[in-house]
Amino acid sequence: MLRLDGIEAGYGAKTVISGVSFALEPGQILAFLGHNGAGKTTTLKAAMGLLPLRAGQVSFDDQRIDRLSVADRVALGLRLLPEGRGIFPDLSVAENIEVVAARNAGANAMFSPDDVFKLFPVLEERRATRAGSMSGGQQQMLALSLAILGTPRCLMLDEPSIGLAPNLVERMFEQVRQVCKSHAMTAVLVEQNVAAALKIADRVAIMNNGQIVFDGSPDEARASNVWHYF
Repeated sequence: MLRLDGIEAGYGAKTVISGVSFALEPGQILAFLGHNGAGKTTTLKAAMGLLPLRAGQVSFDDQRIDRLSVADRVALGLRLLPEGRGIFPDLSVAENIEVVAARNAGANAMFSPDDVFKLFPVLEERRATRAGSMSGGQQQMLALSLAILGTPRCLMLDEPSIGLAPNLVERMFEQVRQVCKSHAMTAVLVEQNVAAALKIADRVAIMNNGQIVFDGSPDEARASNVWHYF
């Protein structure tokens, strides 16, 4: 569903990632790991179209998309949940969902506002609450809800567990796993909480200095010597 072939990207004169390749099937969850500054976020931004490619190509559902706009990639079902949460803090929970649903939720949408409220009952209870006043965990649940509204087919989650209590991390990751498996959605999970990420991952890719240095199963990752890159 999502395929990166030898992509290269960076900022200004600096190349941050080069030769990055992986391919994911529907329903697969990739734990995309590595130390801070390894190039994981840059890879997600390049796949989403927020950074231009300097080499390589990005394909989605066998269609080359690296020449498409960000809006066109979103319309195809590619979604990015950025680090730091992508919510409107001054709007209520319901208003956040209404704003995004107006663009992404149609008659045949996979996830409507009612669906996300069922998935995250705490948000239903706080429909009228200003989003910025909620706890970090509740804000992250809202951000994930916004990412899946409509018909997402690939979620790219950048450090979703930052600032969350361990029990909230486990609950949110389990919800991500359930959504992906029940709707054949692909997910790329950039995460510093390695143990939590490995619990739900089908595959693991580890990045170091802008290149992927390991790509295999969670069991292969656990048995390997790649952890010195952290």
